[in-house]
Amino acid sequence: MTATLLGAEGARELIAFLTSATSATSSTSSGGTAVIERAVQEGGRTHRLRLRRPDTPQPEPHLLDRHVLRLAPAPRAARADGPLPPLFPPDTVILTNTQEAPNGIVLHEETVEADVLRARPRHVRVLVDLSIEDAEHPEDGADGADGEGAENAGNAGNTDNAEGRNPGPSERLLRLHDAVFRTAKACTELPTRPESFVIVLLGGIDAARVPHPCTGLFTGFVKSLALEWPDSAVLAVVHEATDLAAAEKDAAAEAVAEQLLPVVSFAGGTRLLWQAVPEPGRKPEPAARPAPRPGEYTVVAAGGGRGIGAELLAALARRDRPRLHVIGSTRLDTLAEGTHPTRKDFIRARTSGPDRLTVREANSAFDRLSAAREVAANLTALEEICGAGRVLYHACDLRDRDAVNAVVARITDPATDADTEGSGRVDLLLNIAGTNRAASVDQKSLADFRAVRDLKVRTYANLKAAFGAAQPRRWCNFGSFVGFTGQTGETDYGAANDYFNTAALHSAAGGAREFTIGWTLWRDVGLGATPLMRTFLAKSAQFTAMPTAEGVDHFLHELDQADPAPVTVLFGDPERAAIEAAVPGYLDFCRTPPATAAHAPTLPGFFVDDIVDRGPDRLTVVRTFNQERDAYLHEHVVNGHPTLPGTFVPELAAQAAMHLVPGRVPAVFEDIRLESFLRLYKAGRDETKRIKARLISHGPVESVVAVEVTGDVLAPGGRLLVKDRRHFSAVVRLRDEPVAPPRWEHWDDQGSRRMADPYHLPNPAVLLSGVFVSTADTRSHPNGRRARYAPDRPGIERWFSGLVVPSVLLDGLARVSVLDRTDGDWTPLAVPRTIRRIDLYGGHTDASLAAAGTPVELYSLPSRLDLESEEDNRAVAVNAAGEVVLQIKDMTGVVLGHVNQTTGEYRERRRPAQEATA
Repeated sequence: MTATLLGAEGARELIAFLTSATSATSSTSSGGTAVIERAVQEGGRTHRLRLRRPDTPQPEPHLLDRHVLRLAPAPRAARADGPLPPLFPPDTVILTNTQEAPNGIVLHEETVEADVLRARPRHVRVLVDLSIEDAEHPEDGADGADGEGAENAGNAGNTDNAEGRNPGPSERLLRLHDAVFRTAKACTELPTRPESFVIVLLGGIDAARVPHPCTGLFTGFVKSLALEWPDSAVLAVVHEATDLAAAEKDAAAEAVAEQLLPVVSFAGGTRLLWQAVPEPGRKPEPAARPAPRPGEYTVVAAGGGRGIGAELLAALARRDRPRLHVIGSTRLDTLAEGTHPTRKDFIRARTSGPDRLTVREANSAFDRLSAAREVAANLTALEEICGAGRVLYHACDLRDRDAVNAVVARITDPATDADTEGSGRVDLLLNIAGTNRAASVDQKSLADFRAVRDLKVRTYANLKAAFGAAQPRRWCNFGSFVGFTGQTGETDYGAANDYFNTAALHSAAGGAREFTIGWTLWRDVGLGATPLMRTFLAKSAQFTAMPTAEGVDHFLHELDQADPAPVTVLFGDPERAAIEAAVPGYLDFCRTPPATAAHAPTLPGFFVDDIVDRGPDRLTVVRTFNQERDAYLHEHVVNGHPTLPGTFVPELAAQAAMHLVPGRVPAVFEDIRLESFLRLYKAGRDETKRIKARLISHGPVESVVAVEVTGDVLAPGGRLLVKDRRHFSAVVRLRDEPVAPPRWEHWDDQGSRRMADPYHLPNPAVLLSGVFVSTADTRSHPNGRRARYAPDRPGIERWFSGLVVPSVLLDGLARVSVLDRTDGDWTPLAVPRTIRRIDLYGGHTDASLAAAGTPVELYSLPSRLDLESEEDNRAVAVNAAGEVVLQIKDMTGVVLGHVNQTTGEYRERRRPAQEATA
């Protein structure tokens, strides 16, 4: 019998059921059902009310798996005995940007087609020296940018983008890339295709296995061309060497070797292939990523007004409700209120009258109108989610450098009203824009090739340049599975997307949080949703048609990775079957366990923006300092200006030395000379310094590298006053592994006398705060001076997590040496000038010490110390177990003034001239 509940009867049981609670008065047979029992009158018949939740539909299982791309050692298969064929056999044509002229007919960019048809080559060789690209100065792109949409693109290779670390390809390199396509296209008109088409990329990778950002332009092209020309040996050899003589033997061997993939790399003497390693990534704990408040962070989407980008922006908006800026080429100011003609009516109206269009033109105009309506509707939906005024659209040709600069300036200008545009620093950039015009090389026009490539490549370069030193905190490129494998008809699309791969790897190696997601085709939106493409997918069975819900899951999952992989690619069973059919054995190589596929050594990048000169025994690093990027220097002020601590010079030297000699770590620093301050005088003013490393010796035990840091002195108007003025110099000794620590006997505290650290007291000479307040319990001692290391863990993790020298500890240890009283109660304030030697032990860093909470005591001796003399002295940092972490030997300094320990008063140092007139 059905129960009847009156008033609030049964409310407690009903609420318990709805909140998944149980009670003694309800019998729950399962998580989805419950029964409420009631008797109409005492002792009467019991009535039951059965409650049942509807079954929650299970989410569809994902069709695609996440894979991380990495380079792994892959020895070349042995070949039959016999002489190795030359890299440049007879009947070879050569296209190059180098001055070297190996045997063969050199093609000229202006006459590529005629040269190829005249030569009828059996072999094509392309030599690309990317070290030239690094050394080039910005060009005026107007004279070379004659492709579609490039008229105002400026120079895609502007090299002044320090923090972005990748200025994009120069116009010269893009012209060479055009010429590679034109050469391949011309070859399709020959009676027979060339037997081989090999691109050699000199300086295309470094010793740490980090590709040059522009490498992908050429490797992506090769991957697709190899599929189009299965009967030709199509290959790219990416080499660390910057001269052909050093790379030629490897390239020649690869040109005649059996290949798994048409791209092979050589770094540090090791042959490397790309692996796609299944890695699901980490699922964050529900409480690990609290939902941000509306507008708490800013997202910029380059593209995304329609298609897959719009779907993902909607998902991100529903989850996080950010302040959202969408940049797109569709103009919305042409939409007329209330008019929605059908295609038929629109074409009829526009193909008649004095300003009539052709039917084809009218069709295109209707498509543009429909796109504008779709973008407008999507923006309205986003604003309904994020809130009024929190979604802004910027109509802009992303290939136009000046237009992108203007849009980014509006977005990032904090002076603009916060409820309109300006948002200051951008938290996430989504680089979505792209287009596709699939056609084989023989059918593809140069204009189409440029249009597809340039939309991605120029957009990336223009955004990097526009953000300058204030790069977005995270940067997500929308790449493609095609960038990983290539695809017939996609030499342009493959090149652009593989460029995203190598650009992200390069940026991430420098410390940026940049990553590229390699998407496959979507089932319901974008290119994969068209009837023609759906039919193709069903017939080919080579691509997974990904549902939108799954794509959203993959996107949000990647955003939630605390340490995102620089390049991921998504693919499923159809792609695996296609790869195995095309390249038997490659997936087995991808399953090689990490233990047997050794990872490359990680090179530090905090003080390395770019390497502008490299040779076998030298390199020059550039690093641009400014008050925004290096805001931590506001906590280290000398004479009123943010100033790099002299104790950070070992870090600068170590990073340059490790890039020159990868695989070794700093153990000793010698002959450190601090000749002039590195100060940041004004906000918005960049200070670019050159860090030059020179290899003195290299042996089985250690490498010795001399380093100097220099910078130009400029007049206020920018005129050069002094070229390469030296700031600092040091010698670094690198070993294969950290040195084992010696022991130290801790001092007892008898006879200690508390002292204030004078650098923490208000004074105009040297004032430290924030992360540089790194000492506590400072005191004098009968044996000398002592203190306790007190690291600011949040500050260190924010600023210095990537340093290899415990530089904050070193700074605190050096300051312990001033803890003396002179003239009664006065303590000197000094800055270091020279250090004879610093020893590092155990491989500790500030980040590792702070994270572990390792207690470290600081000692300085002898008991009496003249900071400005050259007498022997020593300062030692020791952990609780008595192991030395680091030590300083024989430091000299300059006293700037004194602070009174009792009153806190500051007294400027009296100079000889002042004393003479006193």
